[in-house]
Amino acid sequence: MGVTGMHDGRTSPGIGSIIRAALRDMADDLFVTAVVNLLWLILTLLIVAAPPAIVALFYVGNRKAHGEVTEVSDFFFALRHYFWPAWRWGLVNVIILLFLWGDVVLTGYLSQSPFARFAQGFYLILLVIWLFLQLYALPLIFEQEQPSLRLAWRNAAVMLGQNVGFSLALAVALAAVLLVSTVFFLVIMAAGGILVALVANHAVLNRLGRMV
Repeated sequence: MGVTGMHDGRTSPGIGSIIRAALRDMADDLFVTAVVNLLWLILTLLIVAAPPAIVALFYVGNRKAHGEVTEVSDFFFALRHYFWPAWRWGLVNVIILLFLWGDVVLTGYLSQSPFARFAQGFYLILLVIWLFLQLYALPLIFEQEQPSLRLAWRNAAVMLGQNVGFSLALAVALAAVLLVSTVFFLVIMAAGGILVALVANHAVLNRLGRMV
């Protein structure tokens, strides 16, 4: 069972090329990437606009990953165009994350037995997997011929299942880049979000390119 309902993607050789491509996309237009990242950060801190802001950020990242010219107006277009789908995505995530984190906390509170610790670890792993799944699901929304959250999650799960090693390497590389960026506080504030969106989009295009 493979990824379905997708446009053709372009391919990149590997993790290093994905990170370099994302950094190059940022450097090509520092003004747009900085402004878009700032808008995402402000709207996310307001909470109420966080889901549309995240989806809009990934939309801009998708256009850049495809080599298209982007403007700050693209961010506002995505805010309007994907407002309700973004909120559906956000609500599902809130429910699942609260459920999994609640299980982690409750299991540890009720018991400290070996089985309870195993259960805590299991829920934590599911939590991490779900969060990572969103790095595939959001870019996949924009690769679909007919955008569908259900199909995006389904295809993201398939992509993750078929690329476990690649996904682990991607997670480690992205975490390392963000960790280095935290040393320079202004860098992570000015570019952290858009960097994640660009890496995720390039990674999805990389995997799709290997399927065609």
